[in-house]
Amino acid sequence: MEDSYMTMRNMANVCDIKDLKYFRERYITPALEEGLIERLYPNQPKHPKQQYRLTEMAKEWLTSNAK
Repeated sequence: MEDSYMTMRNMANVCDIKDLKYFRERYITPALEEGLIERLYPNQPKHPKQQYRLTEMAKEWLTSNAK
C-alpha cells in the first residue's frame, strides 16, 4: 500500500475485516486524524471513488521500524 491508493474495502479485505463501518471507525478515521493515511480526494471525504494511501510520515515510521 505504500505508494498506491486503495479503497477502504480493499484495505479491510487485506486485514480480513468484513464490517466496513467498524473498519472505518476503528482504523480509517484514527489513521486520518494521526496523519498516517491521506485521501485521494481530500476535499471530498464521501467521494464515491475515494481511496487512501500512506503518508510520508507513515512510510518513514515503517522504514525506521522495519526488522
